[in-house]
Amino acid sequence: MNSREKGKRGERRWRDVLRDAGFQKAHRGIQYSGSPDSPDVACPELPGIHFEVKAVEALNIWRAMAQSITDAGAQKIPVVAHTRNRSGWLVTMRAEDWLTLIRQSDHVAVDGAGDITNPPATEEAAP
Repeated sequence: MNSREKGKRGERRWRDVLRDAGFQKAHRGIQYSGSPDSPDVACPELPGIHFEVKAVEALNIWRAMAQSITDAGAQKIPVVAHTRNRSGWLVTMRAEDWLTLIRQSDHVAVDGAGDITNPPATEEAAP
């Protein structure tokens, strides 16, 4: 199988992961010259995300992330969804983008004033 066909297959697999997660409108993007309007997989339910999809055994994540950043433009969050044979999917994104998303989620503990709470101190195991 040539690399173009393998890429298409990977994009269809990531699309299916999104659909299985409830994002029913996910579809392969229009493939042309890389831009915010041509992600590998488009998901209208996640309009601020630009997906770069890689299904390769040896991924240069830095190169893939640079491509996603360039193609995402200034308005979208660049995300690399990647997998290899007989493995699950991983998602890579910039830390600042992840922090923005997590702060907007319901996974952050806040106090009555809306401030992030400090978790209780835990004892470290003795060596």
